Amino acid sequence: MRWIMILGLLAFAFGIYAQGTTLPDCYYTYDEISQLLTDYQTQHPDIAKKVQIGHTQQDNLPLYAFRISDNVNVDESEPALLFVGQVHAEEVLGVQTTMSNIAEILANRYQLPYSQWINQLDMWFIPTLNPEGHNVVTANLDISYRKNKRDMNSNGVFDYSPLTGYDLDGVDPNRNFSFNWVHGDTLWQPGGLEVFDYYRGPAPMSESETQALQALTDQYPFVYAICWHSSRTGNLSEKTYYPFNWKEVRPSPDMTFAQAIASGVAGQIVNEAHTGTYDAFPNLSRKGAFHDWMYQQYGTIGMLIECGTRNIQPTDSLMQDTVNRCSNGVRWLLNRALPYSSAVPSSSMLTGTIRDAATNAPLQAEIIIQERHAPWFRPRLSNPQTGKYWKPLPTGSYTVQVRKRGYYDTVVPNVVVNNGSWTIHDFTLQPRQPVVMTGSVYSGDQPLNGTVRIYDPDPVSLQVNGDFSYATYEGQYQIEVSAEGYYPFLGSVTVSHDMGRQHFQLSPANLIFSEDWESGTDGWAIQGPWVLETELAAAGHAITDSWGGWGFYAMNCDVWIRPQQMFQIPASDQAMLTFDSHVYTEYGYDFVSVEASYDGDVWNMLWQKSGQHDYFNRENVNLSCYAGQNIYLRFHLTDQSIDDELTDPGWTLDNIKIISGFSTAVEDAGLPPVPELALYPNFPNPFNPETTLRFALPKAAEVRLDIYNVKGQLVKTLAEGQMEAGNHQLVWNGKDANGMEVGSGIYLCRLVSGNLSRSVKLALVK
Repeated sequence: MRWIMILGLLAFAFGIYAQGTTLPDCYYTYDEISQLLTDYQTQHPDIAKKVQIGHTQQDNLPLYAFRISDNVNVDESEPALLFVGQVHAEEVLGVQTTMSNIAEILANRYQLPYSQWINQLDMWFIPTLNPEGHNVVTANLDISYRKNKRDMNSNGVFDYSPLTGYDLDGVDPNRNFSFNWVHGDTLWQPGGLEVFDYYRGPAPMSESETQALQALTDQYPFVYAICWHSSRTGNLSEKTYYPFNWKEVRPSPDMTFAQAIASGVAGQIVNEAHTGTYDAFPNLSRKGAFHDWMYQQYGTIGMLIECGTRNIQPTDSLMQDTVNRCSNGVRWLLNRALPYSSAVPSSSMLTGTIRDAATNAPLQAEIIIQERHAPWFRPRLSNPQTGKYWKPLPTGSYTVQVRKRGYYDTVVPNVVVNNGSWTIHDFTLQPRQPVVMTGSVYSGDQPLNGTVRIYDPDPVSLQVNGDFSYATYEGQYQIEVSAEGYYPFLGSVTVSHDMGRQHFQLSPANLIFSEDWESGTDGWAIQGPWVLETELAAAGHAITDSWGGWGFYAMNCDVWIRPQQMFQIPASDQAMLTFDSHVYTEYGYDFVSVEASYDGDVWNMLWQKSGQHDYFNRENVNLSCYAGQNIYLRFHLTDQSIDDELTDPGWTLDNIKIISGFSTAVEDAGLPPVPELALYPNFPNPFNPETTLRFALPKAAEVRLDIYNVKGQLVKTLAEGQMEAGNHQLVWNGKDANGMEVGSGIYLCRLVSGNLSRSVKLALVK
């Protein structure tokens, strides 16, 4: 449905106009792109591959990427680069540039430096990440269209305006990425001359286009990336943006290095007037953009290049000229990614392989450059098949930490990265011994239904009914044990090969104070715009400093809530503050905290958090340090910002309680026995060549532990005879009873004791 007459009047009133009504015919259509990619693959099957990475949101069109590399059907763990030609439909110059890059590399495959790129790099090109919008533009329905075609009003009709703005349907893909998605435009957000054009979508990564890109980038964490754009207003034209320095006060840890890379690319692209080159700037805005998201997710040095001028759809000769000039930046970046190239001032890159110290098997592990780390990074991981990692860094000395669950951390100081070529540094990780922690949760002699949360290192929650078991590795772990109506246990447990069962004893909780917000805010002192709401709550009502968790706290705010009454903390029992918390603030700058005071004037901090924790989590704050004393408590949020865009959704609180009681942890002291015969999942699984099998016996008994193949044939007996009650573990080395290695496949491990048996499946992969 088109509101042409109404929109025409609006366009006149606001001075909105399109560049023209038709697109010059020199631009590829989606069908032409698809056919060309097929032709290129046919002509160069050894180095070129058309890859379908997903489908579009509304029209279910195939999304295509094009891969160029030697042995193109094999993942050789070479440094990967990504070039995205288009996310905004009207910005067609990037499509032409990307298609030209593909054709140029293939046509010159036997010449330098093209042959080097093909042999030593893994190059990926996505001509358009927005085929739906691209079709709208190339069909001349609306050459100012920007978004995909998601049916936002669910009327089954594509609602758009042939002028800038007022397209009711569609999502802007470059506002849909999860990092800072909350700062993008909401649905049909008014304002300016480009109304509705920047809608972020109904949820982070809601669009199938961004989901397809994430699936690709998860598989190939790209070292460098370029995403092509064009500036319809001309205000941002001929600029290269890199991650990031929000509002010029929040730099990314790698900003200076990203600046050097972006300046190198921009310096190769002569501007349209031939008076200079493109300029490089840090991204200043938090809007859920591609290049910031790529950096947060993978450490990719990604660039957004605004190519061309305000004339974003020039005719043939200027289009070809713009493509040729922009391609110089692509060539520079490809040379920068090589092990060495005289065409660039530096090829600095830290790379190497991470392996298991015992088996030499490659590992997927996290690589942390301590001098350039941030808590909001998604882990930068090595390749799971090869253990290879790639970390672009400038020349310098770094402390490198490598970690993986089930292994001891490796920390290597003074790793020197060279300037001229790659620096190769391999790492080995020492494996921890696998163990099974078993235990029970009781109050007196009564087993409890509750939760055991183990930080391993991320929290793992086990729902228990008295007894529990957890397969992990030797080491010390923080643990929380809770049951509704009982006093929780907070502490640490050292897990070892010879440990006994852990018995957690929780007393009934004495309720000192409770607030679920179902009766309003009487009895509370409040500073700031705190409100009750039900849209974002653990249950019923909750209180938030910003409406529904989707508004934002104010710049430089200092807001708090506190009960007006003082609380006497018992001298005899332990005391705990518990509450459900939903936090979304700027990492490292805007903190939420719980504070205590004797007089209501001087406050001491007991607990603090910042960052994106946008889910409800039960928090526990120990108050026993105030035993026998009277105190006030308050919940406090402060902001340190110079701009509203540096604020975030804030803090929502629910189910606040102060309780007293006691809890203890005892190892093998009058504990209930192992409840039943148990055979736990083996680890690792799949495995090559060894795996550990763990089992538990409720009492001393005759035991037999056998390995069978899928035909039911006995392969090997691992144990046979009398065994003591408790936990046991054995290792199968992938060999049969004659000591011969068995082949890859599924095997069955069967534990038999008396008339009881247990089985698990094992996957041997060679």
